[in-house]
Amino acid sequence: MDEINILFSFNSPQEKGKEIKITVENNIKEEMLYKFFVGANGVWDIIKDFNEENWTSWTPKEDGKYTIMVQAKKKDSNKLFDYVIRNDYIIGKAEGNLIANFNIDKKTVKVGEKIRVKVNSNKDSLMYRYWIREEYSWNLIKDYSPENVMVFTAKTPGINEILVECKEANSSNNYDDFAKIEFEVFPLEKVDIKNFKCLTKELLVEKELIFQVEVNSSDNRTILYKFVKLNPDGSNLCMQDYSNRRMVSFEEKESGEYKLLCYVKDMYSQKEYDDVAAINYKVKKYKGIEIKSFTTDKISPQICDTEILFKAVVSGGKDLVYRYIIDGNYGEDSGFIREDSYVWTPKMAGDYKITLWVKDSSYNSNYEAKEEINFIIDEKSKDNVYIEEVILDKGNNIIIGESLVAKVRAFGGMNLRYSFILKKDNIIKSIIDYGSSNWARFAPAEEGKYELQIRVKDKYSKREYDSHQIIYLNAFEYFPASIQYILYPSKDYFLCGDNIVFDVVTTSNKDTLVKYVLKINGHKVEESDYTFNKKYSFLPKCSGVYLLHIYAKNTKSKEIFDNKKDIKIEVRDALPITGTKIKCDRRKIKVNEPVIFSVDNSGGKDVLYEFYMMDNEEWIKVQSYSKQNNYSLVPFIQGNFKLLALCKSNYNKCSYEDYDMFEFEVV
Repeated sequence: MDEINILFSFNSPQEKGKEIKITVENNIKEEMLYKFFVGANGVWDIIKDFNEENWTSWTPKEDGKYTIMVQAKKKDSNKLFDYVIRNDYIIGKAEGNLIANFNIDKKTVKVGEKIRVKVNSNKDSLMYRYWIREEYSWNLIKDYSPENVMVFTAKTPGINEILVECKEANSSNNYDDFAKIEFEVFPLEKVDIKNFKCLTKELLVEKELIFQVEVNSSDNRTILYKFVKLNPDGSNLCMQDYSNRRMVSFEEKESGEYKLLCYVKDMYSQKEYDDVAAINYKVKKYKGIEIKSFTTDKISPQICDTEILFKAVVSGGKDLVYRYIIDGNYGEDSGFIREDSYVWTPKMAGDYKITLWVKDSSYNSNYEAKEEINFIIDEKSKDNVYIEEVILDKGNNIIIGESLVAKVRAFGGMNLRYSFILKKDNIIKSIIDYGSSNWARFAPAEEGKYELQIRVKDKYSKREYDSHQIIYLNAFEYFPASIQYILYPSKDYFLCGDNIVFDVVTTSNKDTLVKYVLKINGHKVEESDYTFNKKYSFLPKCSGVYLLHIYAKNTKSKEIFDNKKDIKIEVRDALPITGTKIKCDRRKIKVNEPVIFSVDNSGGKDVLYEFYMMDNEEWIKVQSYSKQNNYSLVPFIQGNFKLLALCKSNYNKCSYEDYDMFEFEVV
């Protein structure tokens, strides 16, 4: 038994004008105060304010669906009320049993699910009206119509109720019969973001940034995602409105610190969003600059007037500049140059320090990376040893387990000896001590970057080496796919209806998968799966800027893609209008005689024409843009005149594409 209940002197439904006594049954056995309300169509009226009397009377004046609400509180309570109860009450009695039965296809649903109700009646040609009770308020779903079936979407969690009213078509009553069905709406399971991450390893200006979000949701639910970017200046930009795509990609034009917000919601959720997550990311102008090595082609000491080559291997930056500073008895300074090597010919003996500064050209301070070498110059004459060339039979990139042959061409000395050292992460993996053979074979067993140091010295030299060179190798489990060329017709623009074919030329063609993403005016319209097909074509049906992203990856690759290239083309509705010419149907134009001017041209689509006439040194529009390519005139005065014809394609928003001017005399 409930603590308090509402009792009525007459059961619902009743007719209007009848006095109904409303009594509160108190099972708490405490003295209470009671306040009575009646509500209809979302409007509440107070029948009786807080009072010790547990009853009141109500005389409804209109038919309708009402809710009776009572608030109760203890006499000594400081609260607005301690208890609240509600009951529905129908005013307007049915005249007869027109409804045989009222069926619903589901008694329990989740928010967003469709519900189907059907009314079976005892007579034909009836009208039906449908109401729903959500949170103690009756709302009209569908007004009177002959349809005895109605489908609607459940929106409000809790116990809901459907009411159908029916009447005969010529009835003057609000309704002649009614029926009700209860059903329960369960709330949607909460959608939570469990991971929001950036898939791009290096966040650089004008490079694609890819973000992905993961939620804890079952596969049978449709989750929508919205991405909003907050710029460093405080402005915001919607990168993707609500869509089922949980990955977003874009490029930044400026470096700085950004924030990306991801809003997620169930497609049927009534909330603005169910969960939100943010990720802060910093975009750099370029990769950090790192000097991998700074070496010379000849070992210290050397003699005066010997050409010594400084070689820098640097990663990062966008537009690198180098500065070589030689400090000693006869110093030099190259200033910032773009060459990663510098030739020094020492003029005086002594101890020298060679400093390398490297920075991006946009960097304002002295350097971003620095390295130093100490070098001794002697006055004694020596027969110099130098390495002219190192030849790798398979280049710098190899597959693990395959052999690589390195061959050295060196000159100088009396009897040269060669040594080879292979390192990975500064750990020696293989070493071949000095010998007469100028070549060596290696087979890297692990994936990664290797350093091959080649040392050459004269047989009688007491130095560790007379000349050396370092070669960097990359060993792969597989060769990352690389797009070499994209072949397609060379045009400034294409036309709607042109079949545009792209042939993709890749390395290791049989092991390379290719994926195509086509965008029109920034909107993605087509995305393929990865395929071995290196040919892609499409038939543009509308004008605009078409952007084709081509992704390539090796079949063994675990990355999203190994290489990417973009092709941007412009598609127009038609060729531009050219060769516009005004023609006249008369050789001699006379006063009061009609003359017709017509316009011919080539190109364009659905071409429009506009005509201007110069009269008394003033241009006057005589015919606005239309598809009519001729202009008729009956001159009334003699004189010299000019006619200007402008033309453009119907889709074109510009003022005109082409024109012609015709001068004529009226006699």
